[in-house]
Amino acid sequence: MNEKKWIWAVCFTVFLVLNASASHAQKAPNACVTCHEALGGTLAKPVTEWKGSIHSLAGVTCERCHGGNAKIAVGNLKKLSQAQIAALQSASMSKADGFVGTPSGRKLFNMCEKCHSYEVGTFSASIMGKAYLHDKGGPACVVCHHAHRNTIPQIPKVCSKCHRDTVGFTHIDPMNVTVATIKQLSNIRIKLAREKTQGARPSMAPRINQKLGSYQVGLIAFGAVLFLFLFGFVIYVIFEKGDGK
Repeated sequence: MNEKKWIWAVCFTVFLVLNASASHAQKAPNACVTCHEALGGTLAKPVTEWKGSIHSLAGVTCERCHGGNAKIAVGNLKKLSQAQIAALQSASMSKADGFVGTPSGRKLFNMCEKCHSYEVGTFSASIMGKAYLHDKGGPACVVCHHAHRNTIPQIPKVCSKCHRDTVGFTHIDPMNVTVATIKQLSNIRIKLAREKTQGARPSMAPRINQKLGSYQVGLIAFGAVLFLFLFGFVIYVIFEKGDGK
C-alpha cells in the first residue's frame, strides 16, 4: 500500500512540475507584443487585432511572420531611456535574426506557405496569384485574410473591394481562378440570369419556344391534336362495340 502511495505521489509531483513549466512557457513575454502595446496608437493596432485571432490561439506570434528576436528581455519600458529603448528595438529587429519587416511578393508567399503550403501553391498558380507576383494588380493573401486579424473571408463581400460585379462568385473557388474558372463563371451567370427571369424551374412551353422554330412547334401541336383525335376515336369504337353486344 505504501509503495502505491509513493508511486502516486511521484507521478503527481512530476505532473505539477511539467504543468508549471508549460504554464511558464506560455506566459513568457513576447518582446514584440510588449513594445508595440507600450507604444500605443497605430503601432499597437497590430497587437490588438492579433489578440484573439486564429494565429494567436494557435500560438503563432509576431516573429513567425516578421522574423527578429522576440525573446529578448524588455523589462519595464517606462523606466528605460530613449537610447535604451532604441537599443532594444535594434536587437529585436536584427536582420541577423531574420527580421524581414512587412513581407511582400514572393517573400510573403514563402512565409505563408510554411503553414499553408497547399493554399499558397494553388493561389500562386492562379490568375490572381500570378497578377500579384508580377505586380499587375492581383491581391496578396493579407488583402482577403487580413494581416493580423486573420479571418476566413466572406464571399462575395470581400471580393467587392476589387470587383464591382460579384454575381456567381459564391459558386467558384476564389483561390483557384483559371481560364476554365472564368468560363465556368460565365455559364453560372447566364444560368442565374435565366432563373431570375423565368424562375428556378421554367415551364416546358418556354423551353420548346426557345429551342424550336414556329414550324416545328406547329407540327408538334398538330401531332398532339391528331393523337388525341385517334385516341378518342379508339375509345368511341370500343364503347360502340360494347353497346352492340
